[in-house]
Amino acid sequence: MQLEVREAIPADIESAKSIYGPETGDLCAASLGIGLALSDPNDLETARKRAEWSCQQQKDLLENDPTTRFVKVVDADKNDEIVAFGRWHRYPNGAQTVDDLETVGLKDRHDPATFPDGFSKDFYLAFLDGIGAARESWMGTGHYWVLTNVKTREPFQKKGAGSLIVKWGLEQAAAEGVPAYLESGMQARGLYEKHGFREIGRHNVDCTSFGMPGVMVEIARMRADPK
Repeated sequence: MQLEVREAIPADIESAKSIYGPETGDLCAASLGIGLALSDPNDLETARKRAEWSCQQQKDLLENDPTTRFVKVVDADKNDEIVAFGRWHRYPNGAQTVDDLETVGLKDRHDPATFPDGFSKDFYLAFLDGIGAARESWMGTGHYWVLTNVKTREPFQKKGAGSLIVKWGLEQAAAEGVPAYLESGMQARGLYEKHGFREIGRHNVDCTSFGMPGVMVEIARMRADPK
């Protein structure tokens, strides 16, 4: 296996729709890191539709948002088969506003027809808006890079693909002499700490009002300074 990291193009994200489900090691849902907005994992057809919707959002970001940098990791020994995706953003003047965050591809965030049937729209938007509203207070308004997603197909996990994505963005930030930031689930902190990120705070989301009493989503805020 020879893993290489490269910048991705919209066609790569379109092709990810075919890499969905347990038989392929799921890549289609690469960028909706909150469980496809709480889809039922046993309802594969609904989950597939939501994953395809997620891919379309990411494609729209890459095509329409000039801050977006998608990268892919391929196995050069297998005809450049895509094994992982990551999404970085280069923000020269601070992060996007709440209205912009993650919704570039949405026709109208207030139109139910914009989302797949049964999608937990209120939870999805509240989750993203809460993170976005807090970013300026802890990231500031200067020039920096932000990692938003890393997704490796299950058969290729723990083989270095995720590290290649993290290192790619850190190298971009270091070349510009600026810090990098991310928000991480608690279980993934180890990967980022290995590459020089440190936790500088936390963001908690109480899911009680979204029909999940007692469920708290805890997010680590992390920063890496240029070396």
